Amino acid sequence: MDIHTPIRAAVLAAALMLPFGVQAQSPVPSDLVQAGIRPGWKSDSGTYIAALHLKLSPDWITYWRHPGESGIAPRLDWGASSNLAQVRVHWPEPRLFQKAGFNSIGYMNELVLPVELTPHDPGAPVIFDATLSIGVCNDICVPVDLRVRTSLNGGGPHDTIIANALTHRPGTARGAGLHGLTCTLDPDSRGLRLSVQMDIPSTGNQEFLLVELPDHGLRSHVLPSHREGGTITGQTRLRPASGQVGGIDRSSVRVSLVSENGTLSHQGCSVLP
Repeated sequence: MDIHTPIRAAVLAAALMLPFGVQAQSPVPSDLVQAGIRPGWKSDSGTYIAALHLKLSPDWITYWRHPGESGIAPRLDWGASSNLAQVRVHWPEPRLFQKAGFNSIGYMNELVLPVELTPHDPGAPVIFDATLSIGVCNDICVPVDLRVRTSLNGGGPHDTIIANALTHRPGTARGAGLHGLTCTLDPDSRGLRLSVQMDIPSTGNQEFLLVELPDHGLRSHVLPSHREGGTITGQTRLRPASGQVGGIDRSSVRVSLVSENGTLSHQGCSVLP
């Protein structure tokens, strides 16, 4: 793996998760994933463009910002960094995988995850000190914590590998033929059920429609999706806290149509002309 800047990258903790009744020797996390950082360049706006670069063992996957029906959602904690005002993570386009009978969303073999760093002091380097918590999965899933620490000043050359990851992000559902979308919110035995029907041509042999309500403060659980002809339906169950009134901002609903060929996204519950 070509990683330009040597960094401190260490596995901090790992635990093995196995189906009930299955016994196996735990894989060594350092054998499953290697981590580094690509230092990148300074953007025209003054932010520093870099990327976390993960290389996985063959046929192992790690997850997108949302893992799908099953998996471990990644977490990136940069609280120990210095001269860092803001971080923007640019997730590249994921794929759909079938793992243990569930639809999982993520990346196989390798992930280049661009991060855009805004320094407090534009004239000084950012000390990027972050812990990345991920799931690395094949027939089993291994939670892994990786720590990366390096100094970044945006002084590196334009990196085509980072640029490629920035270019290959989810496409728009409108651009792929989306012509109708309906959102409904109904009572459910365990809370509320948010359903989205999307009228769009098929994107692959296997598809999954992920329905999200970001920053809603409700517990959520995504449910299987299904297609009938030109319409695919996705659902998520929402569980309001005790005494909380059920309701959603329709413009905040985010849907992602994921297949083995890539991902399409759409924001909101309407399709504007």
